[in-house]
Amino acid sequence: MSGDWHFLHHHELFFDISENAHAYSQSGYNSSNSPFAVSQLAYNATKDSLKPETAWTFTGGYRYTDHLIQSSLYLYRTNFHNRLQQILGSAGAGSILTNNTSTVQNVGGVTMNGVDGAITITPLPGLALFNSVSYDKAAYDQNIRSGGTLYATKGRQVVAYPRFMYKARLSYEWQHLQAYIDTQYYGKRSYDYVGDYKLPSYWLANFGLIYSWDLTHFGMRNPTAVRKLIFSFNIYNLANQKYASTMGQNGFTMDNKEGAAYNNQSILLGAPRQFFGSVKAEF
Repeated sequence: MSGDWHFLHHHELFFDISENAHAYSQSGYNSSNSPFAVSQLAYNATKDSLKPETAWTFTGGYRYTDHLIQSSLYLYRTNFHNRLQQILGSAGAGSILTNNTSTVQNVGGVTMNGVDGAITITPLPGLALFNSVSYDKAAYDQNIRSGGTLYATKGRQVVAYPRFMYKARLSYEWQHLQAYIDTQYYGKRSYDYVGDYKLPSYWLANFGLIYSWDLTHFGMRNPTAVRKLIFSFNIYNLANQKYASTMGQNGFTMDNKEGAAYNNQSILLGAPRQFFGSVKAEF
């Protein structure tokens, strides 16, 4: 169910209520949280307690749009039921080179409350400044029992979810030339379920130039000829920031007792500063 109300010129209110169900993942081993990509023993231990994830989502927000400013404020609440997550069976001290097994477990309910705010300012033709802020409190509704032990996870942030994110982008377009620079901030992310081991926050910036060369101005109107050449140059990770791009590939440990989270090799490092150049032809 949803609704939208344009109550004044440039002003808009909206809401949406929905229920969704998430089918079991069926990917290959180590590709996602699939309850089928585990050993037969692990599957037998969890098959009677697993149910598909469902979620109710309630959202509402406000938008303002004119020639100078486009802005929005978006609030949401999502209640997950039968949340399925990948949990590492064991990752004790000294297990750095051990191929630890993981299982998909029903961790119960998760409540997610968040707000997103965004604004784009276009003070001059071709010039745009975009900013967005996101806050997301995603917490477990109860303590989680795993391997016969009850862990204090109630109210703790869901693994791999940063609570705070920020993005900004400055772009300019003049005739056939486009240029931009953007930046993103990612807050701390929990690496175990009780939240006593976190990956640090980081900033990431990128830069790009795009030039379109219209060859039809030179009389090249043959449909088999090249009509346009597009040259682009991009710099990824402008400041050569060191950061973790992906986490949880092997699953997450319940806590960091005896260095369990530290010894779980489940982090992929982000790419260093990279330069890309390309030429695209349109016929």
